[in-house]
Amino acid sequence: MEGNVAYTVFFTYDVQDHGLQFPLKAEVKPTGAGIYTVTDIRPESQEEGSLLPPIRIKKENGEWIFVDNGQPSNLSSTIGRAIEAVTSLA
Repeated sequence: MEGNVAYTVFFTYDVQDHGLQFPLKAEVKPTGAGIYTVTDIRPESQEEGSLLPPIRIKKENGEWIFVDNGQPSNLSSTIGRAIEAVTSLA
């Protein structure tokens, strides 16, 4: 994916320590400087109704972090790996 074109990524979110897995999808738009805005995080089978507000993530020192607080999480890592699978950023 090149430029600032939005695209959809699919990923499975694992709830740590509970053995729960949720197949999700989200819209991703590169915004420059390696930052990605992720919107419309929702169940894979659902076309509307985001579960979370928009987030911004970037890869820094080999891990995906939230731009707002500079911290990694299971969610940022999972979405980051989905972005890499689509864009070959690995």
